[in-house]
Amino acid sequence: MAIPHRPHGYIPDPAGTERFVASLPMPTMSQAGPNLAYDPKRDVVLWPAIEAVSPGYSRAAQQIGSCTGHGYSMMIDALSATQIAVHGAAEDWPGRSLEAAIYAFSRCEVRGRTNAGTADGSSGSSCAKACLNYGTLHYNVRYDAETFTEYSGTREKIWGASGVPDSLEKFAKLNRVTTTTLVTTFGEFAAACQSGYATAVCSMQGFTFKRDSDGFCGPGRTPWSHCLCLIGVRGGKRPGGLVVNSWGANSNSGPHYSGIPDAPDSMPTFFRGCTWWADADVIDRMLSQQDSFSCSQYMGFPPRRLPSWTGGVL
Repeated sequence: MAIPHRPHGYIPDPAGTERFVASLPMPTMSQAGPNLAYDPKRDVVLWPAIEAVSPGYSRAAQQIGSCTGHGYSMMIDALSATQIAVHGAAEDWPGRSLEAAIYAFSRCEVRGRTNAGTADGSSGSSCAKACLNYGTLHYNVRYDAETFTEYSGTREKIWGASGVPDSLEKFAKLNRVTTTTLVTTFGEFAAACQSGYATAVCSMQGFTFKRDSDGFCGPGRTPWSHCLCLIGVRGGKRPGGLVVNSWGANSNSGPHYSGIPDAPDSMPTFFRGCTWWADADVIDRMLSQQDSFSCSQYMGFPPRRLPSWTGGVL
């Protein structure tokens, strides 16, 4: 199967990540969500919330090494959709978050640069800091005379070099998360996911492109410098996390498991093509690189019981 886009773009920055984590009031998941606990008997997926607020939700395949912007945008969309569809937040769906904004903020404004150069890439901690301090923009929202309707790799390239235009920064600051924290283990990710918080995971872990009979892709032989988003968790005999990739809706093949026990093939087109399940030990290994973060709109990570999505009904 031909994969149309396979750029990576994750650049580890251990020193920068250490400084950022040390600056957080609640740097670890145990501090940010002390009451969160992983229940291996509960399978939770967040994609139905996204579909509930945005039927036919889709994202374009990344065209440059901007995977961090895509992974974090997916996380923000899962978070905002869950708050609206499940928790009844008095908010309108703002539209998909703009990958270019998070990506550019992470390369320029976060690092105090006016010229980040033309080489692609960023780190997980820089994107987390961008979401916390600078915010994001959205598609199909009018910002004075500017409205973004389509994905553009050219926009990512230009903004990634010079930053988000000054005229747009004031709008982005209206859409910031209030808490972010480092996620380092499968158990921490799983507990956060079961309360409605996705995780953007940055690592060097590569995968195969063919799902097995359980819907899992195994670890690949070739390393990826890549950012992915985790939006589901399953337990049972083979615990794992649901991975969303940014290489397009036809980047994987093989059987699916939607995460909804009595409707295993109900996953919408976009999620069917670019998702797979990864085994818990593989996710543990990815998170152990310690550059993966989860975000919350609220101060801290309050425990919230999500439905099991049985029958696909919110």
